[in-house]
Amino acid sequence: MTIKLDYGVPTDRSGINVRFGVAKGFFAEEGIDLAVKAVFGGPEIAAAYHSGALKIGELGSPPGITAIAHGHRFKIVGSGLQRGVSLFLLLSPEITNWDELKGKTFGALSRGSCSYWYLRELLAQHGIDPDKDVTIRGLGPDYSRQLELFERGEIAGLLSAEPNGALGEYRGVVKSWGDVFSLAEVPPLQWVIQVANEDFLIQEPELVRTVLRTALRSSRYLAAHRDEWIDFAAKHFDVPWRVAKTAIEREQPFFQFDGKIDEQGLANAVDLQHYLGAIADRLPVSRFLVDGFQPAA
Repeated sequence: MTIKLDYGVPTDRSGINVRFGVAKGFFAEEGIDLAVKAVFGGPEIAAAYHSGALKIGELGSPPGITAIAHGHRFKIVGSGLQRGVSLFLLLSPEITNWDELKGKTFGALSRGSCSYWYLRELLAQHGIDPDKDVTIRGLGPDYSRQLELFERGEIAGLLSAEPNGALGEYRGVVKSWGDVFSLAEVPPLQWVIQVANEDFLIQEPELVRTVLRTALRSSRYLAAHRDEWIDFAAKHFDVPWRVAKTAIEREQPFFQFDGKIDEQGLANAVDLQHYLGAIADRLPVSRFLVDGFQPAA
């Protein structure tokens, strides 16, 4: 009997390993008809996990931690492929220095998302008040149109994951200034977290483990078959092969292939949300993470 299940992701670019596993038939071999469903924005997808509209999937740790701390009914069960924060500052090509950012409109996935919090800190460290000197626009579903928004002059900057930067540079509409860690003093975080609704964890624990194990199989396959990875990314994102290659090479330092949570990185994420005022207390990691679901080494 085949089980139909949605796997949540917060952007149309997220979950490449899971998308590959679906296309390769790995999930079908486990009897799971898995569909990857994008709900744009961290707080928005967190609400779907809380309600049970999505039973399992991934999102960034900042909105995930904030939601759990505020009583949302889901838990962290594993790490996504991007354990490190692979966000890159994309700016309009005519911008040449930090002062020229004042008065500009920036994009973020949504207010409260990972890119929103990091963008605020990045700007502040370069003498730009994120509340007074710039406008930050939550893009939501328009996130998938970000390069079009650059072309139309609706945004001048954005912290974004690949392959958006590589494709934007290929088209000549953005310039990537580098990853957020090379541009600001910000804490390394456990970024993409895999989560599951609390009722789903109780009712279908083996199904949760099967999904995580199969996602891990997909990640390891990609790591061992780089050209096939590039081929799939180029086809899935409808980008030239060399753009897909550049994107994967840029993100490589932030990837992991073992499904394990970086608990210190998760603690850093909790501290960051407390520092930013998103959560009232500096809660222990155990408040967010449920044991027994991460794949064995």
